[in-house]
Amino acid sequence: MPSLVRPAMAYMASFIDALREGYSRDTLRPETPESIAMVAKSPEWFLDQIANPPATIVLPDGTVGPRVPETILWYVEGDEFLGSISIRHVLTPVLEQWGGHIGYAVRPSARGKGHASAMLAGALDHIRAHLPLKRVTLTASVENPASLRVIEKNGGVLFDTVPHPWHAGELGRRYWIEL
Repeated sequence: MPSLVRPAMAYMASFIDALREGYSRDTLRPETPESIAMVAKSPEWFLDQIANPPATIVLPDGTVGPRVPETILWYVEGDEFLGSISIRHVLTPVLEQWGGHIGYAVRPSARGKGHASAMLAGALDHIRAHLPLKRVTLTASVENPASLRVIEKNGGVLFDTVPHPWHAGELGRRYWIEL
């Protein structure tokens, strides 16, 4: 049975395979052959970056902003990487508009099997156990009906529709989930 775990070397070969098949860690910045090669060449460095991230982040518009504290968990079965989930402990104004507390992605070969719903349910349990949040916000593009269903299946209540901060004309639905 799949479970949420901390990223570790035991899953790196499968993680790199997922990158090569089209899994992307960031919907705003797709993986490139160069980014995949860097992870494959230095998996220890990559895991250290997850465990000890820099204090700032370069946003898609090129500006630098503070990196919020987050917990990154991988969804695995045995040593097979199936997807990842990021739990942001606090929100910046940009994350309040788009991104929210939780982001998730499933590798292409594992999609359509209920993994995203299970990952989100597990992340909500993790938040209840480890963070002082009373509710979380999530956003998903209106062009991603599968993700909208995942959020709604996990108790998401539509709050409003918001414009994407970097993709002109794209709209997203913003949801709250009470914890």
